[in-house]
Amino acid sequence: MNFIAKVENSQRSNIQEIAKSLESMGIKVKKILKISGVITGSSHSVPLARLKIKGIQSIEQDRQLKAS
Repeated sequence: MNFIAKVENSQRSNIQEIAKSLESMGIKVKKILKISGVITGSSHSVPLARLKIKGIQSIEQDRQLKAS
């Protein structure tokens, strides 16, 4: 499952450390967007609720739309 995590504004300077914390949980971090405070990644076994660690404001499943 792919996800998008929004980092708290006050924690944007720590975005690299937050991404490393997610990786230590077994998450594959795909992109770190420092300016917008967003981390994208994928998790095959960890539920989204568990990924909302300190410094993350919100996290949701990345629902990619496909043209039909």
